Amino acid sequence: MSMAVSLKNPPIVVALCQLKFSSKELILKEFLKLEPIIKQKLPLRKESLQVGINLGNTSIPIGVSKIIGTSDAKIGSYIYFSDDQKTKLEVSEDTITYIDEHQYTGWDAFRDEAVSFFSIFSELLKNVEITRISVRYINRFILPDFDSPQDYFRTQIASSSDDHQLPYPLRNYNFRLIMDLPNSNVYSILNQGVESMSGSKYEYIFDIDVLDTQNLYFELGGIIKSLNALRDIKNNIFFSNATPKTLELCN
Repeated sequence: MSMAVSLKNPPIVVALCQLKFSSKELILKEFLKLEPIIKQKLPLRKESLQVGINLGNTSIPIGVSKIIGTSDAKIGSYIYFSDDQKTKLEVSEDTITYIDEHQYTGWDAFRDEAVSFFSIFSELLKNVEITRISVRYINRFILPDFDSPQDYFRTQIASSSDDHQLPYPLRNYNFRLIMDLPNSNVYSILNQGVESMSGSKYEYIFDIDVLDTQNLYFELGGIIKSLNALRDIKNNIFFSNATPKTLELCN
């Protein structure tokens, strides 16, 4: 069950939904058949290149040496953009990612928009196995001070005169956590970090990625059910970690 409370000013700066799938038959160019439908909402497109370098049997000795090799560049994904470039859809041979950088207006609107894009691929992916579904939120807070990290987040690196902590005040740091949800195929990757800004303020990034590796075939009802469950887990992580003082910054 979600612990969510309503925030007047959600700190979310980027929200993502991603489907990862397994299909040996699909090639990237097949997705271009659906481009006219995608471009009704996302009219701009660019390609992301994958570059591989083959050095052959060349050995690289110590010192100056001439190295002869070949590069193999190919299109790795198509990325579609809105006119303001704040909504994106990235399509590769095994992944579809919906990204929204607009002001966050709530889960239902975000989920429904993501699913509307996923539905475009229903016919192409109808017999394809989804190997991972994920929901990711990048939250950004501007903190007025950071002398006591525990005032803002319950999971943190703290400094103190206490012998069990770091002896001097912290100003910048980053750390990463990976958590497994018991008795499930779900895990979460958390990235947290703080950097000092001008004017004695601090920017704190709280990046929550929740992933479900339970395999299912492409079917919108099952995808929506999984997304809703992942969002509840994300909320539990967020509201378990943020203190009341942090939540006040969002209201």
